[in-house]
Amino acid sequence: MSITSAYVREDWYYSVKDLQDIFSFNAEKYRTRENADKYLKQYIKELLSRSILKEKRNNDISDSTADIEFSNYTDDTLLSNSIRYKFNFVGILIIQNIITYVYPKYLGESNAPLDDKPVTEMQQVMRVIEKYSREKAQQEIYNIDQFSDIDHKGGINTLSVMLYLLEDYATNGVYDEPSEILEINGSGEIYWQKTIDETYPLISNNKPYYVEIYTRKKVSNDASFIKRLHAYVVSQCSNELLKAGLSSFYNLPLAEISEEEQDAFGDTDYIISRIDSELREVFDERKIQVLRAIRLYFLSERVLTGDTEIQIMGTRSFNLIWEEVCAKVFRSQKGDAKTRHPNIDEIEPFIDFTKINKRFEQQPPTLVELIEQPIWKKYGKYSKGIPKRTFNPDYIRFEKRKKSSSYAFYILDAKYYCPIWDDTNIQGQPGIEDIAKQYLYYLSYQEILAKYNVKEVKNYFLMPKRASDPAITGFVKLDMLKQFGLGVIEVRMLSPDVLYDNYLKEQHINLSELK
Repeated sequence: MSITSAYVREDWYYSVKDLQDIFSFNAEKYRTRENADKYLKQYIKELLSRSILKEKRNNDISDSTADIEFSNYTDDTLLSNSIRYKFNFVGILIIQNIITYVYPKYLGESNAPLDDKPVTEMQQVMRVIEKYSREKAQQEIYNIDQFSDIDHKGGINTLSVMLYLLEDYATNGVYDEPSEILEINGSGEIYWQKTIDETYPLISNNKPYYVEIYTRKKVSNDASFIKRLHAYVVSQCSNELLKAGLSSFYNLPLAEISEEEQDAFGDTDYIISRIDSELREVFDERKIQVLRAIRLYFLSERVLTGDTEIQIMGTRSFNLIWEEVCAKVFRSQKGDAKTRHPNIDEIEPFIDFTKINKRFEQQPPTLVELIEQPIWKKYGKYSKGIPKRTFNPDYIRFEKRKKSSSYAFYILDAKYYCPIWDDTNIQGQPGIEDIAKQYLYYLSYQEILAKYNVKEVKNYFLMPKRASDPAITGFVKLDMLKQFGLGVIEVRMLSPDVLYDNYLKEQHINLSELK
């Protein structure tokens, strides 16, 4: 059966007929209409079971059916004309012989998905997802299971393993186990100890001259089992990605570097035992990662398409990636909960944290830890509880003004929303609780800001910009809070392409760009 690949938009509702047309679930490809419907049902059920696909009936005002237990779905209703489906996911899915590219919801206009395939944009998005996943997992093998919101059943993500092996090969070449050889008067490094011990010098003017010198050098061991195995696996992965049409998407050249078959290496158990033995002998980090990846390859399905497990590269929580990108590019001073960097001692202006709370005397707090915690008291007895957790803003930063010695305080909230805004109405915007929290973040720091004479506070919602959106859209305010002098929350629509480019290059954008 031929492979079908197509692009769909996150958060856009597709009818059953749309899915049939987009992915060619037709009698021409599947021989009969009944057979095509059977495969479409399998496709829908697989994605519903993982909450990657959500259902909405035509008479529903909201997404209330999105929380229906999967066991309550029936084959009889899956292809009903009254049902529409949306993808709650960004990334790449491989099911059967169907490759689905789900691009972010900000691509295209509010009233229609894109007509053309956003290949370049999707390539950048996948690089961002991979960078984010590596940093969060602190490992080099791309593994979708690191996203806690993706159900994992202990299976190995074949696609992620293949991509790691191919990208590593493109960067570092074939796994090598060089052997050391000794030569007489060779071109390698002189082996003085052996030369002195085993040869006789000529003496002239009380100086020894060695006619024969032992030399040693490292040469590639082409007969190495692991080296040959690595070449075989890379070749298999390369051909599998080519067959799935993913080589060009990931800009990976065809790597046909081995003509051997698996029979040349033994059965899977023997191969894994040899890999485990090698892992006990090597200490080079790159070699360890490659060996682990090869081991995973032999424990996996080893194929991407056809009758195999679903392959997933992406996330159901792209909002977290948007938040991370904004925080990194605009250099948040929030402070990491684990590394505690940066803490108050590492930023300006100077804040005497010991006068704010006695518990800070042991170690400098992060900016977030300056926010007061709630106090719980029990009636009848003098007992109280103070939870560790309090408000947790996405982004906070002190920024020194260029032409003065004063500071501005920035409170940014990265919102993965694409509101539809006209002269009389707005849809798809953050909720009232998001607005209230943003003002409470301001109130949480108001006393400290006043104490250190920080009068300028900038409060922003940062959202991904559609091509037709203006960068400076407007603002939101709550008049009920105007007596507190908290001002408005500015709304800025930012170009995702620009932010992603800076994130991938680990570069920064000045806050002044927000205006």
